[in-house]
Amino acid sequence: MHLWQVEAEQKLIEFLSNFAEIHQIKPKGSILDKSTLDIYSDVDFDIYLASDSAFDLINLMKMLSQQFGTIFGYEIHNNSNSDVLRICFENGWRFDLTFIYPTQKTLHATDDLPEIEKVVSQFWFVTSMTLTKLGRMDYLTAAHLTLGLCQVNIVVQMLARDEAKNTNIHRFGDKEDVPILHDLLQLNKGNMSEKILSILFLAAEHVDRTMRTDKLRILQNMFDIK
Repeated sequence: MHLWQVEAEQKLIEFLSNFAEIHQIKPKGSILDKSTLDIYSDVDFDIYLASDSAFDLINLMKMLSQQFGTIFGYEIHNNSNSDVLRICFENGWRFDLTFIYPTQKTLHATDDLPEIEKVVSQFWFVTSMTLTKLGRMDYLTAAHLTLGLCQVNIVVQMLARDEAKNTNIHRFGDKEDVPILHDLLQLNKGNMSEKILSILFLAAEHVDRTMRTDKLRILQNMFDIK
């Protein structure tokens, strides 16, 4: 089975070194012991920045997409002295990047992202993580992630309602339909992997019934998950 991580590690180090003023780039995790790598491994880095100025992760993602292809999903975690970008590309390459500031960063560069965009982008990143858990036969974690994605479907509906009504305060609802619940009640029987995959793709189809879900099926085939 072809392992992509060694090539990805070298390309990312070269890219980051030319992209920003960085003090040090330190690989971590399974990439340090290549005998532990499998197709489900991501590539982890601690990236020590030379400045406390907030790193522009949005611009970084635009540049990464030019280098590595279309982004499938991502999630961002902002902390006082670090930022974490976890990202998956449509070719299956996945990176977990921690940007560490010398002391404490001066601004949060991603706070202006629309909330619904952050939720949806994280949704698709978690779908890719779920496939890796299924591939490693960790059905407990895969089930946990998949049921969380069903909940995200409802969160997206709630955010859309907030946007439509221009408020996040709703004393009363409108007896809204919750489509994901209907589909969950109609699931066919199967083995545990098939059950989790069924729920995963139900959740995906409710967020995007065409393009992104098709890309998720391509990732499923890349990981040879049935």
